[in-house]
Amino acid sequence: MTTPLMNRPAPAKNGAAQQRAGGATPFPIAALKRQRQCFDTGQLALGQQQSAIEIPAAGGFLRYIDVEITGTTAGNAAAVAFQADAPLNALSFIEFLPPSGDPPIVPHTSYQIALWNKYGAFSNRPPFADVKSMPGFLATAGAGATGGSFYFKIRIPFELDPVSGFGCITNSAANKSYLLNLTITTSAALYSTAPTAAPTVRCVGWMYYWDEPQSQTRQGTQQVPGPLGLGSFSQLRLDTAPITAGDKYIKVNNTGPVMRALGFVLRTAAGARIANTAVTDIPQLWDFIFNTRDRWLISDTVLMQDMATLYGYGLGYAGTSVLTTFPTVDGAQALDNGVRFFPYFQERGQITPDGPRVQFQVTADASLVQIRGTSFGANAATMEILSNLVRPTHATALYPANRF
Repeated sequence: MTTPLMNRPAPAKNGAAQQRAGGATPFPIAALKRQRQCFDTGQLALGQQQSAIEIPAAGGFLRYIDVEITGTTAGNAAAVAFQADAPLNALSFIEFLPPSGDPPIVPHTSYQIALWNKYGAFSNRPPFADVKSMPGFLATAGAGATGGSFYFKIRIPFELDPVSGFGCITNSAANKSYLLNLTITTSAALYSTAPTAAPTVRCVGWMYYWDEPQSQTRQGTQQVPGPLGLGSFSQLRLDTAPITAGDKYIKVNNTGPVMRALGFVLRTAAGARIANTAVTDIPQLWDFIFNTRDRWLISDTVLMQDMATLYGYGLGYAGTSVLTTFPTVDGAQALDNGVRFFPYFQERGQITPDGPRVQFQVTADASLVQIRGTSFGANAATMEILSNLVRPTHATALYPANRF
């Protein structure tokens, strides 16, 4: 049974301030941020599974893993066209397994991880967290020789606060490796018109971590060896609920810890994301209910406006529009068709990785969390529910004084 932080205590004196008062150098000052390559799959075929990649011990605390995904074609003559989620859906399966205990990340697709990068604000500040706006992003359509080639980079996140290191995970035991399982998606999932010859796909991983400081410097100054709340960790959870037409309540099953963000993706029976302009299929009123009380009761139009404002992404548009300076929906730094997010870390009127945590939604195993849509249309078939949960070791780790 999970023991939730049902009552927020009065914040204790900040851990870093306590460390200074005791003469010890705080962890974020004593530790250095480092980076190194952690795996290279080589060239894989579409549909191929690459299992049991061991993440090497770093002698410190793992912050995140960046995965470069490169699809390479040659000699193409077809008029290649990508599917709506492509190429960000190049991995149909990503699973990160710890040596023991609950996995930080249950199986996701690379498209779903890309959504977490874009809307989760783990380490990059929006709007620059959008995978499609990062340097090097490539999706080559058309009949050129390299048509169907692609490149993008996704981030598998662990750390919740890049300033303090809160949420990073210990990675120092060589005999207790974390494992990463990957599966390359199919040609049909990537392309609506496939290239003449299927691409090969290569995945290269880069791990970013804090090193573990010595207990004291050569001059004898004590150093804090780990971040405040070490053992606290973030979880990315995924659930898919079936939908039928009408006024519906959708239950969110992943409750128990503290909820940091909640997002969902609306799809048709064929798996296509529903267009934001499909007003007959997307509910025009959303009600987010926690234990019978409304947390948000908001129209879909205002929700998208709030997302655009908080994240700095354009609303996008469909067809002819006078707002030609705005990015096209599904484009770089624009909102996405069928995707909605409700972050609980927006207290300062913007989305930042190191923002306050006081509005995170505290839940218990018995909490009833529901999403009501008024009303779903005939083409709405499934809702992918993405939940970011936090399991803190204690209240002061989650609510330090310098985060108020």
